[in-house]
Amino acid sequence: MFMRMLITGLILVLALATLANAQDTTPTVPAGPRPTEIAINESTTLQIMGFGDLLTTFQDNNDGSTFDIGQAEVDLESELTDRFAIALAIAYDEGSFTIGAFTADYNAWSVSESRPSFLGINNFTIGGGQHDVPFGIDWHVYPSIDRKLISSPLVIENTHDSWNDIGGYASTEATWGNVTVFVANGFSYEGTDPSGEELETHNDLAIGGRLGLILNGSFELGGSLARIYGLDQTHDMLLAGVDIQVSIENFKFKGEYIAHRFESDDNSNFTNDGFYLQGFYGIGSWYLIGRYDEFRPDQKSADIARTSTGLGHNINDIIELRLEYQANKEAEDAAIFQVAFGF
Repeated sequence: MFMRMLITGLILVLALATLANAQDTTPTVPAGPRPTEIAINESTTLQIMGFGDLLTTFQDNNDGSTFDIGQAEVDLESELTDRFAIALAIAYDEGSFTIGAFTADYNAWSVSESRPSFLGINNFTIGGGQHDVPFGIDWHVYPSIDRKLISSPLVIENTHDSWNDIGGYASTEATWGNVTVFVANGFSYEGTDPSGEELETHNDLAIGGRLGLILNGSFELGGSLARIYGLDQTHDMLLAGVDIQVSIENFKFKGEYIAHRFESDDNSNFTNDGFYLQGFYGIGSWYLIGRYDEFRPDQKSADIARTSTGLGHNINDIIELRLEYQANKEAEDAAIFQVAFGF
């Protein structure tokens, strides 16, 4: 209780001080990578950028705290021609560095003076390699430098959980919206079925995509679908989701609902689902953020719910300080402090 009062009071005091003293009301400029360019030859450059974060967590009924490296990554990108680009990401993962991404992209078509827009389509890109699989909208903020609220939504953690694997993809952006399709290695899942029995799936192939429709420039409505085929042909999975995004000056809102269905050859099918709603308001170099999210397993265990509030401050273009307080329904409340940086 004391921890909750302390953190809540701190957030309110800092928020009121920010609103009272802020002189610059322009939208918050996020800390983020500022690429360094190295010339390879007269026509080709190599861009080097990266990001990382350090965090500490405090919980109720716990006098101690934990200190962790959240993420650390170095990204290398190069446009070999005006249409073809490659990228490599070296990422920190549980004490060692590994390949976080390795992709090759080909810009098959884009609007130019000699190429007018066709059916409102501005560009079409195809690519492949190891990448963040573009299901839903949360994959855009898998990198910690881009996730303004420190934690990820419960429904993401308990379904596809930062899905990253090898495959191919194609995407297009248009005046009316965007379309992305992908084929990739499927993700495995460990949990329990409605009877309480342990469940472990090993999946072979996933096919899916997302359609986003943009309305009046500030409102986007999207739908996602992915079919994941079981390696042993006994358990297939289906991911389905709908999402909404709104951006009006300094205010941003987004929400997403995801259903995760398990299909078995013995017809013992079940579905887990959940959603989150998140609001963001930036003022000068500060921002306030909040999220409510739920995950509802189709089994005997109780639903999980969490309300998170946060405050962030951009020290400069490189460093950002973040504070998040989590009020958890089925677990201890927690406070998280993070220092995120990009270069």
